Amino acid sequence: MGIRILLFFQEISNPILDKIFIFITNLGSEAFYLMFIAYIYWCINKKFGIKLFSVLAVSIYSNNLLKVIFHTGRPFLHSEIQTPYIQSAPGNSFPSGHTQGSTTFWYYMMKKVRKKIIYIIGWIVIILVGISRLYLRVHWPIDVIGGLILGILIVWLFQSILDYLKKHDSKLINIGLITMLVLMHFFAITESNIKMTALLSGTLLGSFLETKYINFNEYNSFLNQLVKYLIGLLSILLIRSLFFTILPMNIYFVYLGHFILGICLTLVVPLLFVILGLARKKG
Repeated sequence: MGIRILLFFQEISNPILDKIFIFITNLGSEAFYLMFIAYIYWCINKKFGIKLFSVLAVSIYSNNLLKVIFHTGRPFLHSEIQTPYIQSAPGNSFPSGHTQGSTTFWYYMMKKVRKKIIYIIGWIVIILVGISRLYLRVHWPIDVIGGLILGILIVWLFQSILDYLKKHDSKLINIGLITMLVLMHFFAITESNIKMTALLSGTLLGSFLETKYINFNEYNSFLNQLVKYLIGLLSILLIRSLFFTILPMNIYFVYLGHFILGICLTLVVPLLFVILGLARKKG
């Protein structure tokens, strides 16, 4: 059944549809959502940005771990099936990372923002990203369904745990986050998970230090917000390029580079905003 569905998409494939679905599938990429979350953290709501990044990081981490556990082959390994976008499909197949990531991001947005437009945009993006993975023949239908279910489940579990800890003692949230990071380090058996664990650790530490010593105000005029975001993105890209040009490419320095990148995202860049007069301190 799965092969029939993919062969159907292969039959209707053409260069125009290929470009459309390649664009759509990139709406489910990690880079796209990290850029989106950076904007939320710098320009809209810091706490929401941190929670959104945390749940997405857990989702990406679990996806990488499950791919190692299930070790399912990609559809294009079959001689009958070809893909126009193989570069979007490294590693194993189940579950679909693009589908799971987009579901996690948009479902969390739906649960927290609770606006009709977010529900409409969210479900359209989730469904289109899932279809794009089938059209491009980089995932089996079960991979897409699994990614969808896991994305929803992770959001529900993440928020349920946060609500439980907050209800009993808000200080328990910090203990919960530390426990989660310890477990993530322990089970980080892939390079992708080591990077994600390091980035999340640095981001959370930077956020804690920013709140304590800087506490910048996210809100500003539209023009200043645009300038802030562009400067922030350029700064992160420059720092990333500098670190990964200078640092040796072994796993320890890869971890260090992503850890520092996380600190820059939530501490160094906000400090730069304050220094440049693009943001004020609260209080």
